[in-house]
Amino acid sequence: MVALRSRRLEGLFGARLDAVSYAQVVALKTNGVSESYDLEFKGELYGGNDKAKRDLAGDMAALANTAGGVLLLGVAEDDQARAAELPGVALSDGEVLRIRNIVADMVHPLPTFDVRQIEDPNNPGHGLLMIAVPRSPSAPHGVLVNEGLRYPRRNGASIIYLTEAEVAAAYQDRFARRQTRHDDLVRYERDLVSRLDASDQTYVVVTLVPDLSGDFTLDTEALRTFQQETRDKDLLVIPRGVSIRYVTVGSRRLIAHGGPEPAKARWLACELHQSGAGAFAAIAANRTDFAPPGQMDENTTASRIEDEDLVFDIWSGLRLLARHARDRAAAGGTATVRATIVPVTSNLPAELHQSRGFGGSLGSHQVTEPPQATSVFDIDDLAEDGPGLIVATSVLAAGLIQYFGYPETLQMTTDGVIRTKYWSNLRYGPAVQAWAVQARVDTTDDTVDGTR
Repeated sequence: MVALRSRRLEGLFGARLDAVSYAQVVALKTNGVSESYDLEFKGELYGGNDKAKRDLAGDMAALANTAGGVLLLGVAEDDQARAAELPGVALSDGEVLRIRNIVADMVHPLPTFDVRQIEDPNNPGHGLLMIAVPRSPSAPHGVLVNEGLRYPRRNGASIIYLTEAEVAAAYQDRFARRQTRHDDLVRYERDLVSRLDASDQTYVVVTLVPDLSGDFTLDTEALRTFQQETRDKDLLVIPRGVSIRYVTVGSRRLIAHGGPEPAKARWLACELHQSGAGAFAAIAANRTDFAPPGQMDENTTASRIEDEDLVFDIWSGLRLLARHARDRAAAGGTATVRATIVPVTSNLPAELHQSRGFGGSLGSHQVTEPPQATSVFDIDDLAEDGPGLIVATSVLAAGLIQYFGYPETLQMTTDGVIRTKYWSNLRYGPAVQAWAVQARVDTTDDTVDGTR
C-alpha cells in the first residue's frame, strides 16, 4: 500500500498510486501533463554528490511540508514543465535503499514516504521510480545543510524556503494539530459512549483520528451502501454472534449499532465520520452474569473483564476504523488511536480475569477510573490483516492491562506474533489460528513464565 491518497493525482493517473502501471505514466506524456505543487518529474536518478543528495532531501521535505505529492524518476520534462520523454532509470532494490538512507540522514524529522518500482514491460530491469510523499502532520521538516536546517515548501512547481517567522508559525501549527487530534479523540469517544446502554454492560471503546483528514460524500447512496455492509452483520474480526441491527446517519457521520432500541446501543456500535475518524465499542463484560440474584445494580456490581475479550475488541475496533479511514474516506498515513474501558467508576470497579486453566484474576487490583491507552499507528498496518495489526493491538491492549497491575498482553506480542496458548479453545482458539494462517501472521506455543 501507498500512504499517500490524492484524488487529484489518482484522477491524473487513472488509478490508485499503489496500482499505477507503466502505461498510465506514459499517458502523462500523451496528455501533456505538467508539473504542479504535488507532481515533480526527474529524467534521471539523483546523483551521489552532496548537492544531489540535498536536492533529493529538499524535494521530499518540500512535498511533506506542503500538500504531499509524487516524484517520478525517469520522466523528463520540456521547457514548460510538461512530461516530454520517458528515458527511464535502472531499477534496483539497492537504489531504493540508497534513497531511503539519504532521506533518513538529511531530513528531520523523517517524513513518511513510499518508493515504487514501475518496470517498463519492454525493457526488464528498467523503468520508473515513483516516490509518494503524503502531507505530513509532523511538518515542518528541515533539510540538513552544513550545520543547520532549512525548511523547503512547494510553491507551484518550484521550491521556496520558509523564513524564520514562517518556521516558528509552522511549529505552532504542529503543536496545535496535535492538540486538535487529542480533542477530537475525546469528543468522538464521548459521543459514542453517550449512546451506549451501560446499565448492565461494560465496553471496550476504540477511537481513531487520522493525522491528516480524508473525506467522503455522505448521501443517500452512501447510507444505502453502508446499510448493505453492516445490517445483520457481525463486524468483528472473528464472528462472535453479535450483529448490527440499526443503521442511520448523524451529523457528518454514519452510525450503526446492535440492541433492541434505535436510540440506544447494546453489544456493538460504531460512529464513522466523514473525516475518516471514528469510534467503535464492543461488549467486554455482561455484569448480569456475575451479579448475585436480585442484586443487579450498575452502582454495586463490578465488571469482570476477560483478557481475551479485551484484546479481541481492540483488535476488531482497530481494523474496522482503519478500513473506514482508508477505504471510505481516503485518509492515508498515520492515525492517533485511543482505547478505553467504560463504565468504570469507584462504585463500579473493573477486574481483569482469565478463564484458561483454573481461571482467576490477572493483575493485582481493581481499577476505579476508566483505563486509557493512546498511540500512533500507520493506517495501512491497521487496515490489513497482518503482523502490523497484531503489533498495534498488543501495544494498546497492554496499555489498558497495565492499569490492573499486569505487565503485558498475553495473546499477542509487540513483534506481531500470536501466542496460541492464551486463546481458549472453547471461545477463540481455532478461529484465531485459522485467521493467522490466512493473514500470514506467525504463531507460537511459547508461554510467558508463570502464566496460564
